Amino acid sequence: MTSPPGRPSATASTVTGAGRLDDLALGRPISSNSSMENGDWGKNRLTDGKLTSVTGAKGYTSIDFPAADVSANPVWIEIDLGAERAIGSVTLHPRTDINGAGGGTAGFPVDFAFQTRPDGAGTYTTARTVTAEPNPGGAAQTYTLASATGRYVRLKVSRLGKPASDESTRYRLQLAEMRVK
Repeated sequence: MTSPPGRPSATASTVTGAGRLDDLALGRPISSNSSMENGDWGKNRLTDGKLTSVTGAKGYTSIDFPAADVSANPVWIEIDLGAERAIGSVTLHPRTDINGAGGGTAGFPVDFAFQTRPDGAGTYTTARTVTAEPNPGGAAQTYTLASATGRYVRLKVSRLGKPASDESTRYRLQLAEMRVK
């Protein structure tokens, strides 16, 4: 079957703009209570589609903290999905351009929760809590969220992972990408 000129075939599917069928977060706006913005790092890089850290687009980083325990004032990042959605999973892609102090992945969270909230000023619902997450060694980690819905998806971190080897006394939340399905 041939489609008329300028029209895709019945089996072709093209999605443009913010969001894709395989990543609800792609290109969506981000807010955070702790973000460093410069030539390599920025909130918007958390949903830019780059799954690894590269010069000019390393991903998201929080400001630095003197210790891993930030439970008194957790670090959070939030993605606005644009509309209420069913959320099946969140994948965290770690920073990949440098190792953590002593090896492993730098900046990957250890104790954290995924929260959702509806459109407007609703309250947050915790969809999943993770404690004592092992260092992922550079591999992306996918977390299933059972029966989660919301317009906003928040990653709320109370314990940060290893500092980067070039900043061995500075703890940060650092991710190359955060994908939502």
